[in-house]
Amino acid sequence: MKTKILLLSASLLTCTFMHAQKDQNPWARVYINGQFGVINKNGVEVVPAQYDMISDYNKNTTTVVKGNEVFGLTKEGQKMPYTPANMDKGKVRPYTENNKWGLKDDKDIVLCEPQFDYIGKFDDGKAQIYKNGKIGLISDKGKIIVAPKYGLIYGFQKGIAIVCNDSLSGLIDDKGAEIVAPKYQKINRIKSSGVLSTGLLSKGNSAFFVLQNGKWGILNEHGNETVPPKYEAIFECKDGFKTFLNGKVGLTNGEGVVMFDPTYDYVGDCDNNVFIVRLDGLYGILNKNGKQLVAPTYDYIDKFDGGRAFILHQGLWGMLSNEGIELTAPLYNAIEKAKDNCYKIYKGTFQGILNKDGVLVVQPKYHDIGIF
Repeated sequence: MKTKILLLSASLLTCTFMHAQKDQNPWARVYINGQFGVINKNGVEVVPAQYDMISDYNKNTTTVVKGNEVFGLTKEGQKMPYTPANMDKGKVRPYTENNKWGLKDDKDIVLCEPQFDYIGKFDDGKAQIYKNGKIGLISDKGKIIVAPKYGLIYGFQKGIAIVCNDSLSGLIDDKGAEIVAPKYQKINRIKSSGVLSTGLLSKGNSAFFVLQNGKWGILNEHGNETVPPKYEAIFECKDGFKTFLNGKVGLTNGEGVVMFDPTYDYVGDCDNNVFIVRLDGLYGILNKNGKQLVAPTYDYIDKFDGGRAFILHQGLWGMLSNEGIELTAPLYNAIEKAKDNCYKIYKGTFQGILNKDGVLVVQPKYHDIGIF
């Protein structure tokens, strides 16, 4: 019996090992302490983080740089020879001499003397260059745009790229000028969903969420902190950016100006020129500039319609204007919008009518009212 158990255990271990060995499919490139590797979907390193550069996989092979050596690497981790001839030929082409890479044009004229450990493919007139484990940029004219000094350079969008050195991120422009030196823990480009069309993201502008000392802020395309990093989270909304701190919600407009600091438990979208907010289970309203019109008082404020909203307090309904005026005190079991720009009210078993301004025009004394 013991023999069977031992054999079964050995079989299971063998199957587990074989499964682990088979799962060599590259899934994500990783970067730590200036070195690159590749992990699979289980987070296992299929390529150890020990290379100066790893490009994207193409037909199960990636290009790798380690020191002054350039080679191909299969998804199983096997090395393959790599020469400039493998690259797509165009108006400019990288070439090697004495294990260093330079640049020639289509007439074989040297545009840049061999001095780099590797030159990547050109995209929009720029290619990444690698030297001593650092990345820079070169133009298709052979001009060095950025000397190799970064650990990572992400693709340019709207003339700006995010750069990294180890755990810190910064920004550069397409001329190689440093907009912001790497000093943030993380920089994420704000990919507008289209709801925010003014301010930081208007007219093709770029803006970025930044993380510093565990707090989030916003940078404009000039590298200025329009919102200092002081929030636990920031999310884009149609009115600007919702900010979060200590379990509360605030709002910053599209220009990065603070409308109100995180104060409320809930902040709705601006509608009928007001924000409905909630604090400690009670509802109030702010105007479009974030000024409090009605302190959180009501058990509920319904959506505004035509500048009017139903309010609930201690189980009874009333009506509020978007200017913060209580048009009808909470006195009724229900209120519903009716024909002819008026409202039907219910009190006990009886019905009455309010006009559009919340004024009682028909006392609740009928069992039914049907407006023609």
